[in-house]
Amino acid sequence: MLRAFITDLAGRRQAIPEKLLKPQGFVRDSKGMNVKILSMQRVVNYGSFMQAYALKMVIESLGHHVTFCDFEAGASRHVGEKVKKIGTLDRLARLPYILSATKKYVEERQFRRKLRECYKNHAWKKLCIDVQMDCSYNCDAMIIGSDEVFNYTQNHAFGYVPAFFGHGMEAAGSIVSYAASAGYATVKDVEADNMTEELAAGFAKFDALSVRDQNTYEMVAKYTKQPPSLVVDPTLLYDFKMEIPPAPVTVGYVLVYAYDGRLDDAEDVKKILSFAKGKGLRVISVGFYHAWCEENLVVTPFELLSMFKHANYVVTDTFHGTIFSITNRKQFVSLIRGENKWGSNSSKLGFLLQQLDLEGRINRDLGMLAAHLDEPIPYHRVYEQLEKLRFTSLQFLTDALKAAEVKAAVIKLGSKS
Repeated sequence: MLRAFITDLAGRRQAIPEKLLKPQGFVRDSKGMNVKILSMQRVVNYGSFMQAYALKMVIESLGHHVTFCDFEAGASRHVGEKVKKIGTLDRLARLPYILSATKKYVEERQFRRKLRECYKNHAWKKLCIDVQMDCSYNCDAMIIGSDEVFNYTQNHAFGYVPAFFGHGMEAAGSIVSYAASAGYATVKDVEADNMTEELAAGFAKFDALSVRDQNTYEMVAKYTKQPPSLVVDPTLLYDFKMEIPPAPVTVGYVLVYAYDGRLDDAEDVKKILSFAKGKGLRVISVGFYHAWCEENLVVTPFELLSMFKHANYVVTDTFHGTIFSITNRKQFVSLIRGENKWGSNSSKLGFLLQQLDLEGRINRDLGMLAAHLDEPIPYHRVYEQLEKLRFTSLQFLTDALKAAEVKAAVIKLGSKS
């Protein structure tokens, strides 16, 4: 089973080392280890769900039992305002929009409510998580990641969560980070926020550390004795072939997969609609509400993958939207922005495209939208590089779990003596 999984994963263009297929030096219990994943699986976001599901499936393919655990939001430790909570003035600023476009405002609220229900009724069931939070960290191996678990500057959301950085994990046999990201948090932030000792003490508790982008690598490397490994996101390890359903809508569309409120400039909208009209295509947004799109759809996470699969073109500003475009070999552009009130997406998204030699897909505005969308992507070269990254990433995860299993066996023997 594992051989078939890895063969499919890597495209079988190079031989898989026997030590990866049959790890040496430990004896696996027939039931495998009790592995827990600490991530952001409850966030109503397709990417958050997909990375959690993919990591679960990969670890289970390696013979272990996997469940998810939760965390408690922490205090704000970031003194800046990269992302701040919505205040009274922000709400008042939306009043003119609400009053002038009541119908659109109501549609937007209904859209978000429907999306939350979809997650509760579908996505959470796929991850086998309940409404009741589970903050127990008792397990053989705790996998922290992926997603922005090392981004402590999200004052509007979780604040600083000590558990993400290895604190309070005494009940876990081993602690491993997989494809962790600091998002827009930087070394400069850590120093300014006086978080150096806190993060260094947490990272020292990890048995193995891996990150998914250069910015996070630099942050972790500065506060650890051993630099972390660079790995790919779980959604690039797992192919979802068995999960993708038939197309939920008729074909013939430009897929817009971009965060709410970030693609509303009149000139940008005009360029996207003009491009689609010239191609005789509809413009569909999925998962995020954009009033200017012809359709705004709420679909299940796996239906989203089908939407990517059948799209003619994709316009996105998200990390996972870019990944799903690549894994479905689509003509796409990724919008990368500098610092703004939502934080910058350049660190994680820019590095991903750089890794795969796809910097030409970057749009900092939509001035070259048509030219970039019509420029063929050399996916044969992209996949040659992606295969290498998948291989080393899977090797890291396999080796980390092997070491965790050895440690779990030692702990078990010690408890019996």
